[in-house]
Amino acid sequence: MNVNIKRTLLAYVVAAAMTTLTGCVTSYQPLGTTGGYTDRQIDDQTLHVEFRGNGYTSRDTVHKYFMYRCAELTQQHGFRYFMVVPTALSGAIPATSNLVRSGGFDRTQMRKVHGYVPIIIYSGGNTGVRYSADAADIRMFNDDAVITTKVAGWDSAEVVDQLGPFIHSAGRTAADVPKAWVFEPGHPKVRAEDLLPSAPKSSTVSGV
Repeated sequence: MNVNIKRTLLAYVVAAAMTTLTGCVTSYQPLGTTGGYTDRQIDDQTLHVEFRGNGYTSRDTVHKYFMYRCAELTQQHGFRYFMVVPTALSGAIPATSNLVRSGGFDRTQMRKVHGYVPIIIYSGGNTGVRYSADAADIRMFNDDAVITTKVAGWDSAEVVDQLGPFIHSAGRTAADVPKAWVFEPGHPKVRAEDLLPSAPKSSTVSGV
C-alpha cells in the first residue's frame, strides 16, 4: 500500500477515535481520556483534589463531581468535614505560581488560567477540545478540631447523600450541592446562608 495512503488512513482512524472520545460527556471516574478525578495527599489532613471535564461536560457537572470527590475522600480518610483552602496557604504550590496570579495563557503548558482554576486546552488543526477543571486543596477535620478563626466547610455525609443520585445517574437526576457550614471558636456550627444579611420585614419612607 502506498505510504501516503497509509498515512491518510491512519489520520482518519485517529480523527474518528478522537471524535468518539471527545463526544462523550465525562463520567465520575479516575482521570482518563475523557476526563475524571485526580488527587494527592499533602499531609495527614490536607489533599489536593481535581476533576477535569471535557468540552461536552458542563461546568456545573464538573463542580458537582469535584465536590462529591472531596466528600468521598474526606470520609475515606476518617474525617467528617472539609473546607477549601488557598493552595499557597496549604503549601501545595508556591505563592508565585501562575495558577495563583496569572490571568493569561501559559504556552509552555498549553493552558489558559482563570484565577485558581485551570482550563486545559488541547488544540489540533482548526479544532480544539476544551477541558475545564475544578481544582483545590481541601483541609479535612472532625467535630473535635481546634479552630482559631471563623471558617466555612461542608459536611461530607451531606454532600455524598445529596449528590449521590446525580453521580450514580451520570447527571440525569437533578441534585444540588448542600449549603456550607460556618465553624467559629466557642460556637456551634451554623449554616453559612444564615449569616447573610437579610432585608427588613418592612420599611417606611419618610414623608410617605
